Amino acid sequence: MRKRTLRRTVATAVAIAASAAIAPAAQAAPAAGTTTGLAKADFNGDGVGDSATAAPDATVSGKKGAGYVAVTYGSRTQALKDQTRKVYHQNTTGVPGTVESYDRFGSSLTAADLNGDGYTDLVVGSSGESIGSVGAAGSLTVLWGGRSGLTGGTVVKGTSYRENLGAMLTAGDFDGDGHQDLATGSTVSYGPFDRTTGPARTETMDLRGEYAEEDVPGWHAWDNPALATGDVNGDGIDDVVGVVSTGMDELSDHGPRLVRYFAGSRDGLKAAQTLRDAKTGELLDGGVDIAVGDLDRDGYADIVLGRADTYDRPGVGDVERVGGAVEIVRGTASGPDTANPRVQFHQDSPGVPGTAEEGDGFGSTVSLGDVNGDGRLDLAIGAPREAVGTLAGAGGVTVLLGGGTGITTTGAKSFTQKTASVPGTAEKGDAFGAAVRLADVTGDGRAELFAGAPGENAEAGGVWVLKGTSTQVSATGSISFGSSKLGMTSSPGRLGDTFSR
Repeated sequence: MRKRTLRRTVATAVAIAASAAIAPAAQAAPAAGTTTGLAKADFNGDGVGDSATAAPDATVSGKKGAGYVAVTYGSRTQALKDQTRKVYHQNTTGVPGTVESYDRFGSSLTAADLNGDGYTDLVVGSSGESIGSVGAAGSLTVLWGGRSGLTGGTVVKGTSYRENLGAMLTAGDFDGDGHQDLATGSTVSYGPFDRTTGPARTETMDLRGEYAEEDVPGWHAWDNPALATGDVNGDGIDDVVGVVSTGMDELSDHGPRLVRYFAGSRDGLKAAQTLRDAKTGELLDGGVDIAVGDLDRDGYADIVLGRADTYDRPGVGDVERVGGAVEIVRGTASGPDTANPRVQFHQDSPGVPGTAEEGDGFGSTVSLGDVNGDGRLDLAIGAPREAVGTLAGAGGVTVLLGGGTGITTTGAKSFTQKTASVPGTAEKGDAFGAAVRLADVTGDGRAELFAGAPGENAEAGGVWVLKGTSTQVSATGSISFGSSKLGMTSSPGRLGDTFSR
């Protein structure tokens, strides 16, 4: 089957539509900092992290599936329950476009300072948006950060039928020039970004690889693809790692779950390498979600694969764990280490709370952050299909702490809506933990745990925030919010389906 490689195109190959001119901030705020190697989203430049979540299936202005994004602006002085939350959609003043049915504004989210003004910007994917008569071409909306928060926007449009631009996103400096770049799985846009003309240049990107079906336009994947950024080979330039479950031959809906590694270079992202076990030659099981960060602080970012149990995966060499697992691939100077044994955690691992059961979905979503302020990355793992008592699919989240050599099970904790001090009540199909995000929104150097439950209240959805402490995440003082608290309709919208990366 024909293999594709990255190729450079002119920036004008991607259609750009800008909002009305927006004056830049008079004085740029300090650049967003990093904690243990992970970038901090700070949309208003106040030095405290912010977080964004989405309800991509929400009805907005009577349009089903139009979607919206809810941003939490962090604060050192406000309690979690009192922090400012603002909703953005395509009818919000200054945001380009118009709400339309099934655009799915908020399909994916990523945060980065794309124009280098010192404020983090938020990129919002709308994977279902039609561009003129081109169905489901998709689009990206860049909401620009500034002293008062996110304002205005610039749109990058998909160009082909079922391209679904915006189905996945990640950002980083992929060519080492000091400017943030944006990867979508099908394109790479290199910074700096201009509010009117968009990126400096754009190249194509092939996440699907040699197992894609050539005769199927757009994405053909039986799980949502995912991308993450980190310097895996320690050369000072960000790399991109993606997982994608592709179609193959007669198993077009149950093909292998690939791990695709794109090394950064001075010329930009190199063509992808599909990861295989160095000893057996078999494909690594990519799973359904991914996070990248330096777990053992050796200068090389490691890859965390969320390998939730799901359907058959012909062609991969790893044995699926009942209930799901997370697997860690170490970073090295030559890239991902596929030769040495890989660390794996699941609900039958000593020290991990719970019991592995068929269909738990442990590893459906993963996120890295420092929850206890010790300078080491910790790992949040969602298990949205976990039963709570007899309540099937109520869902849960497990937090594993980082140690001297990486992630450990010492002090591990799990949370559900039945955990003391967690608001609400566990119910069948809530899918608590369908999305997780670790982000410090109190400015104390300890990341909070954001957990989405898109099945809550007949799929209206909801978000829970649990506080990071000096020892672990704590349910004490935790809060939740749903569509009603955001001033939106309570129709099925799946709030908490995704968080900014």
